[in-house]
Amino acid sequence: MQAAMTDVDRLVIEGLVPFRNRLTAVFRDKHPYLFGMASAALTGKESKFGVQVTEGGRVAGEYTLHVSGVEITGAEPGKLESGVQLPYAGTIKPYMVIERSGLERILGDEAAIMADPFPAMLRHLPELTVKFLR
Repeated sequence: MQAAMTDVDRLVIEGLVPFRNRLTAVFRDKHPYLFGMASAALTGKESKFGVQVTEGGRVAGEYTLHVSGVEITGAEPGKLESGVQLPYAGTIKPYMVIERSGLERILGDEAAIMADPFPAMLRHLPELTVKFLR
């Protein structure tokens, strides 16, 4: 029996994942050369990227995002796994930590982010922490 989705699960699965895929499409259209380089490096590769959402500094949810090339193909709640194959560097295991309120702000700023991704996302970088699993 599958557990019911929490509000944080919905925020990640129904909010962050589609947002990130829409952002990928915008990035492809606005920055085709950069997108082409990233896409070439990742095409045909299956990766996992972890997301940990906190509330008041306590873990509210952990997720494994399944990535095929540059597109997120699914999100698995309740599990923090990561694995990204890099040429010449081997496998790294990054995950992002973000407060729920920060994630909500990012999703609420979608129009500005889609209009001009780099400057808009730079405003939100202080809300993100990237860590690595061992």
